[in-house]
Amino acid sequence: MIFRVASQAVLLIAAAYCIQMVSSAATTKVEERDVESDAEILRKCLHEVGSKDVVGELQKVARYSKWTSEEIPCFTRCLASMKRWFDADESKWNKQQIADDLGADMFNYCRYELDRYNEDSCEFAYTGLRCLKQAELYTLETYKNILSCATELNVTMKELQKYAAFPTKEVVPCLFQCLAEKMDFYTPTYEWNFDKWVKAFGPTRQDPTASNVCKVSSEQINKRDKCEWMYEEYNCLERLNYNTDGSYPMETTTLSAVITSKKPDAVEAAVKEAS
Repeated sequence: MIFRVASQAVLLIAAAYCIQMVSSAATTKVEERDVESDAEILRKCLHEVGSKDVVGELQKVARYSKWTSEEIPCFTRCLASMKRWFDADESKWNKQQIADDLGADMFNYCRYELDRYNEDSCEFAYTGLRCLKQAELYTLETYKNILSCATELNVTMKELQKYAAFPTKEVVPCLFQCLAEKMDFYTPTYEWNFDKWVKAFGPTRQDPTASNVCKVSSEQINKRDKCEWMYEEYNCLERLNYNTDGSYPMETTTLSAVITSKKPDAVEAAVKEAS
């Protein structure tokens, strides 16, 4: 009996990690979920993949965020399927369901990763859920830095939301330059730290080399206002790599998706931390 109770406790703890693994981003929808239901999904998925060492497998689940490859083969495919986010038979993501459940910022962050078809449905499910976990971590970091810059520049939320309209000229002068410096988008010689851009905004639609068309020349960098050319590069990269033709549930800029998806309590907490 003691072992059974202990096993149930471990299972619920792992279920909590499991929830965090895929859907604990900056939305209160997670708080409305039934933990018992998630625990049942976990039980079913471990059974489906034929796990015999349940405690050992639960320990693996608990450190999911540190996985560099799927440590429980096909586990994430089962999990994503049970959440109705992934069609295992078609090896296809249900993007609208993800958007509805997790929010615009999480979806926007991973939308192109979820489009990179892989006939190996287990691997495809794993890379997709790994991206969603990264989205949980990195969109919050981007958001905190945006708020920090907004505080420094006395910018209102209404002004921030204007970034959704793809303005050619930056609506809040030097806001993006502030963000770029806080998130190390550039080297000291103003080359791109492209991995930092991807962490902030998500996997790109285009191959990184295709993005070179957006790079301002060294001559222009030396002659022009830094805030101006940095925003120009961002605007170009946003259009090239992230914005769509209307085929996605939420068509907006990456910054706008991050900004508008946050709940009031998340805003207040982030503002306090940014101050």
